[in-house]
Amino acid sequence: MQIGERLKRIREFRNIKQKDLGIALGYPPKSAAVRIAQYESCSVAPKKETAMAISEVLRCNYINIYYGADLGKAERFMLDLFWMEESIGSSLYVFQLEKYNDKQDGRTVYGMVNDYKYSGVFPPVALAFDYNIVNDFMREWAIRFKELSNKEITYDEYFEWKLNWPFTCDDGGRFKPSINWRKTR
Repeated sequence: MQIGERLKRIREFRNIKQKDLGIALGYPPKSAAVRIAQYESCSVAPKKETAMAISEVLRCNYINIYYGADLGKAERFMLDLFWMEESIGSSLYVFQLEKYNDKQDGRTVYGMVNDYKYSGVFPPVALAFDYNIVNDFMREWAIRFKELSNKEITYDEYFEWKLNWPFTCDDGGRFKPSINWRKTR
């Protein structure tokens, strides 16, 4: 998903009009909507300072709308996966593999903890990384995905978690995230 598409998706999620966002950024009312439309169509890319200002108004991590050099490989990879999920929707499943021993021949086998009503003809393919930080990120994403699938959190909470990631991470409940993404119930 292009940066402009991300910006539009977040703006619409926040229910903010282009003109209102532009005015909040200090653009004159007559050109405010046009400037935001330029960012969303990718005809103009926001500079880092502008992306940071936009992210403050939209209450999200600026890395969602700025692809600068200050983003590590693991973080860039995770953001790409988050936005891929937004593009393809229910075609992507995130789950933790479970290690167990096969009773027939004693081999150690890995399987899905929860199949999320997976309906493919063949078993899904898992992708594992020998890159601990990515594995930690993926594990927490699997937790959030499972909570969404089990209706423990709403889609809005799930999207909020992704929008402000990694500041919303809690390492599977081990500590308090720096940005609260759960709605008060």
